[in-house]
Amino acid sequence: MGQSSADESIAVEQKITVQIELPSFDKNQLNPYFSLWLSKKNNQHKALVVIREKVKWLRDLKKFWRSIARENRSESDAVTSATNRSKKFNYEFIVDSTWDKISLEVAREHGKRELITLPISLTKSCVNGELEIEKFCIERGNNN
Repeated sequence: MGQSSADESIAVEQKITVQIELPSFDKNQLNPYFSLWLSKKNNQHKALVVIREKVKWLRDLKKFWRSIARENRSESDAVTSATNRSKKFNYEFIVDSTWDKISLEVAREHGKRELITLPISLTKSCVNGELEIEKFCIERGNNN
């Protein structure tokens, strides 16, 4: 049995809770767009959420575009929603325990881009952003 098969056989479902808070923006600015995805050590990725207005802006989410969307548009399209003026987003996902990291990339037309990657750990992790992300938190819990 290969190593990857052994790793997959011990995967356990887990709940992760993600909180995203974006900074206030001017009424004249277009809504921000972002992508949220999981990563494994073997360079595998899984799209969780994509918020965008126009397909052409997907390339502005540079890391997400290079890692997932360029080669597998159907995966990102399956989790895509339209942009909105909300500044706070809360998500819960049930994922297997083989995923190591979660990444959030935010961009705005005529704005800046920001990428934050957090490890998926036993304790709640929060990071304050500097440009387009106010706060990004992830918490792992049991799938009860």
